[in-house]
Amino acid sequence: MKAEQIIFDFDGVILDSHKIKTKTFYDLFTEYGFNIAKQVKLYHLQNSGISRKIKFKYIYKNILKKKLTQNNIIYLSKKFSSYSRKEILKLRVSGNLLIFLKKFYKKIDFYISTGTPQKEIEHILKKKNLLKYFKGVHGSPKKKIQHIKKIKRNKKKTIFVGDSFEDYISCKKTNTIFILKIHSENKKIFSNYKGIKIVDFKNFKKFIL
Repeated sequence: MKAEQIIFDFDGVILDSHKIKTKTFYDLFTEYGFNIAKQVKLYHLQNSGISRKIKFKYIYKNILKKKLTQNNIIYLSKKFSSYSRKEILKLRVSGNLLIFLKKFYKKIDFYISTGTPQKEIEHILKKKNLLKYFKGVHGSPKKKIQHIKKIKRNKKKTIFVGDSFEDYISCKKTNTIFILKIHSENKKIFSNYKGIKIVDFKNFKKFIL
């Protein structure tokens, strides 16, 4: 299949920032004890790819057994961003991915679909000098299935490169080809996955050209 547009997830795909996000979820809830923090970390790993606000609601209701106010959400979101953004901006994009983006962004339409808040992902992409490679950037609060449907309105041949079960399910529901970016945090979840897998972007073009 020759792809006409490619949608990339961000954390764990564009940057290896998935571990930073996992650590941030753990650190945010250590004040409630290490057992709670471990439960939060496990929940996050099993539900990567969705908005952190949705995760906060679940954590408060089902793990902390506490009421979550709008002020709590605002506070947690700001704290999460301040914890993670600084570390994410230190990361480097893999050389192979950068070569691919530079070579093909004028030939193939590239998009971002992420659970990261819209303004935050735009800021990170600008700081990393990556924004110019993408025709569109889609973050939360909209869900990935909404991102994909919007991008696919032009009915071009589309591939989604992701690393989470949310990515995979969103592709299934929208009849979109899914390529799994495998790493240490998702190996267990995708242990029985039989589709296309990549560990890096070294030979990525053979799957899309």
